[in-house]
Amino acid sequence: MKAYQEAYLKNLLQVVALTDLSAGVPEDIRLFIEERGSRKEKIRALVEENTVLLRENLFPELDDIATADEASVAMLGEFAERLHSGAEQLDVVLGYMIHNALLSYARRWKKRDMLIRELYQMGLSLFYMQNLIQQSRRRIYYWKMGLLFGEAASYIRQYDEIEDVQTRGYIHRSMANLALAYDWSSDEEAMRKLKAMRTSMRALTDPVYREKTPDLPWDTFLYKSHQEFTTAISYLHTGRGDARLVREVMESAAYVWERQLENSRRKGTKPHIRWQMEYEMAQYYCGILTLSELLRRMEEAYMERDPESYSEAGLFHNVFLVALYAGYASHEESVLNKKEQVLSYMYRMLVRYVRSAPVTQLDSSLTRHLIAVVMNFVEYPDGISLKDFLMRLVTCRAPDNYVFFRMTGEVAARIMRRAVRLAPEALLGLPGCDSPQQVREREEELVAFAYEDGLLHDVGSLMFTQMTAHYARSWTEEEYRMYSSHVYIGKRILARCASTAPHAQTAFGHHRGYDGSTGYPEEYARQDNENQAVTDIVSVAAYLNRLVDDASPFQRISLTLDEAIDRVNREAGKTLSPVFARLLPGMRQELGDYFADGRGKAYEQAFAMLKGEQDAAGAGGRADAVF
Repeated sequence: MKAYQEAYLKNLLQVVALTDLSAGVPEDIRLFIEERGSRKEKIRALVEENTVLLRENLFPELDDIATADEASVAMLGEFAERLHSGAEQLDVVLGYMIHNALLSYARRWKKRDMLIRELYQMGLSLFYMQNLIQQSRRRIYYWKMGLLFGEAASYIRQYDEIEDVQTRGYIHRSMANLALAYDWSSDEEAMRKLKAMRTSMRALTDPVYREKTPDLPWDTFLYKSHQEFTTAISYLHTGRGDARLVREVMESAAYVWERQLENSRRKGTKPHIRWQMEYEMAQYYCGILTLSELLRRMEEAYMERDPESYSEAGLFHNVFLVALYAGYASHEESVLNKKEQVLSYMYRMLVRYVRSAPVTQLDSSLTRHLIAVVMNFVEYPDGISLKDFLMRLVTCRAPDNYVFFRMTGEVAARIMRRAVRLAPEALLGLPGCDSPQQVREREEELVAFAYEDGLLHDVGSLMFTQMTAHYARSWTEEEYRMYSSHVYIGKRILARCASTAPHAQTAFGHHRGYDGSTGYPEEYARQDNENQAVTDIVSVAAYLNRLVDDASPFQRISLTLDEAIDRVNREAGKTLSPVFARLLPGMRQELGDYFADGRGKAYEQAFAMLKGEQDAAGAGGRADAVF
């Protein structure tokens, strides 16, 4: 690779190291906060250096890709591969941009082998990007994935003209990956996905292709295709699908499970728990197992887990299996009612597991599994609430996120108290608040609600913790577009359960401008939010909190409190509520006192949760629920 490419990767890895909390819970919180600010200064310097490296070197190369020499093109390919290879996924979007340029180069110079490879690589990059926002249900990249994988797959018609073995492999991979361009969200999508999978499977089992290219890893291709076919279980889970699909799923699940058993016998290891569960679930849809028998098998499998394993299989066994169990138990209300003790036990064990996990496990795999648990969470009247579960289990794995949430909640509570006393008319229309007198009578209730609203407002951003932590260059418009999906995810998470449903609209609308002309999402409608005044308060609190944070990835230079209050008031009437923004100057002393030590107390709270200690009251005398 070229010198600037090596330098960029080196800086990127330094950023990863600077955001690593694998040392565990710090003994001196004050020193940790000081070092946090120092680390952020180093990160900002690396971000600036990397941005310059790209602006002065990479982007000119990409702009003039048609005239690049072959050596430069080869080094760009290697650079892109390093950016999104393996589990690290260091910089997928930049890798996508490079592959896009290389695709243009291949088209310009009619390099067919390179063209097929880059079509595949671009499609794969988009898959990684779509996977990051999947829980938002925004289908941003599917259509383009379909075009890219579809074009690469179409070269099957020229198979005999292509001599390169790897290129033939990319054709078969693209045929299989075309199924990734569709999901199970509707019957129409499902039929397209099934058609792609069946077409690919026919090619992989066709002896003609195997005879023509015997050096390809055909068994691996076939194994992965059967794995993909088992994802149709999620479609069957909705009560749809015909007998043919049930049979295909059962055949694929059995094929994968048999290979797992064979490999485990050969290596002397245990088969992956995921494929055991896929096999058991397929039997349920075939009518071989009843729901009660399936749940019993899951319980037995769960009890065999290793609570100290943080491998891929360990994460599935300890975390995702809980999500599966809750999802299937919810099939029948009578069954769900009987499983309260089992699920409560699983949730308690999950709390212990995640608290004891190495902080380096704050990666996409753990986060994805935890969000799956949240999306299937069952809230019993006397059990653990989703609200407590989120604060106790998910956010404590990302101390910076938790601190931002908590401080936003504290500031929102303070603004609410002042609004109740000085501007109660601005709170009319909130549930139970039809007059200024009713507003004043409900002061403590409103303050508590504002605190919880701030605490939960940005929970969707947890899906992007790795993306924001590894903030090693200026973001592109595409990345801001991806990140904006967090409001859809937050709304979906909070809308599921009674304890969090009142806060769902704030999670959805806290980035939408007060006058409706700016921000996102466009689908947010103020009139649909019965707690709109609280959402307005949280928006002001979050904006102020971010401006004064000396280590926020979204704030290049932190402001003093006076500067931040002035900035907030300049946004009054546009992006922020004028009523609540203009309360801040009169709160200067109160907010100054809070920000003086509020961050330290919030970090103490976060790290206390990581240690599993019982909470002490946090700033403002509040404590999160303990279980």
